[in-house]
Amino acid sequence: MGLSVAGVLGWALAGSVYLGCGPSTRGCGVPDGGGWYFGAMMTMPWLLVFYGYTVIRDDDWRPSLGISAGAVGGIFFALSREPVPLRMWVLIVVLAAVAAGTPLVLWYRGRNRRTPAAQN
Repeated sequence: MGLSVAGVLGWALAGSVYLGCGPSTRGCGVPDGGGWYFGAMMTMPWLLVFYGYTVIRDDDWRPSLGISAGAVGGIFFALSREPVPLRMWVLIVVLAAVAAGTPLVLWYRGRNRRTPAAQN
């Protein structure tokens, strides 16, 4: 589940960042051809709300590796776009932080939750 959600979200973010802003009365809108990316970005947070606990939990960090794999997939998709603009590099750094940080944070939190119980 985490792999699917993070992979599609990484694809949608990379596609949206690559396309940039389209014309709008408010300054920035969905550009032509960006409808699928925008739709995926709006759907993914709802999936995380309903299914997030199955992936993001600190009693076992291993299910969060799906998020890491999906973020790495988003990085590869972002790097496959030519040319790679500066805003895409910002996205790549954020996705890399998510890929590395999510399992580490969950592992650390889980370890700290078990430590006081083991001492009693």
